[in-house]
Amino acid sequence: MRDFIHEHAWFLTFWSLIAALCVVEALWPAFSIDPDRKRRWSTNFGLGILNGLIFSLVPAMTVLAAIWAEDRGVGLLNLAACPAWLAVLAVLLVRSLIQYAFHRCAHAVPLLWRVHRVHHCDVHLDASSALRFHPFEAIAMVLFAIPFVVMSGLPPVILAAYETAQIIMSLLTHANIRLPGIVERGARVVVMTPTLHRFHHSAQRSECDRNYGDVFSFWDRLFGTFLRVEPGITAPARFGLDDVSPLDANDFDMQLTLPWRSQGKTA
Repeated sequence: MRDFIHEHAWFLTFWSLIAALCVVEALWPAFSIDPDRKRRWSTNFGLGILNGLIFSLVPAMTVLAAIWAEDRGVGLLNLAACPAWLAVLAVLLVRSLIQYAFHRCAHAVPLLWRVHRVHHCDVHLDASSALRFHPFEAIAMVLFAIPFVVMSGLPPVILAAYETAQIIMSLLTHANIRLPGIVERGARVVVMTPTLHRFHHSAQRSECDRNYGDVFSFWDRLFGTFLRVEPGITAPARFGLDDVSPLDANDFDMQLTLPWRSQGKTA
């Protein structure tokens, strides 16, 4: 039993965190919109499990690329020894900037938006929404990230720690949880909080095309895409996309084929 727990520690931690967040959301939600779990969860968890089965190694691909670069002395940080603090800072800045850039491209480039809108057509937002991605988006993200990881020479161990933290942050920022006011105000100066990220999932495109950061909020502030949310406001008026009906948004088969469908209003 101990060996099983050790070998599957990350798997158990990941799904335990999702279960814990689901309990918190049910007992103390930040906003009271009907979560429609019966229909939404079958699609969201279905996509999450499918992605896990097909692409279980995808998050590790960037780390494997970093290992390859380190072994061959490729990349800026591999050209000379650097102190640990600089290596940590480099991973935090470079990897978060890569994510920000890809996410912004996913909204601006029509081909990428066709895939990314699977994530955005969810008509509610909770921890399960963090699992809701089309399989092709995982491939596109890795292909986008690897060249920058290699050129930068990011240290594999530190990068692996960041990738893990980013996954956990994604679960937290999508969760329907309320942070204490003082924590929310202080945290959003540096990191993306659940309230800030909820407005990224707004049905209103002027709000949806803001707050791209997964972990940090400072890239949005620097590049002018930060959307300030007034204190006391916990969620946008509506979630989802106007060109995808709630019925289609909750249909697993429809979501898998959504990138090839017309972006007009579906039935």
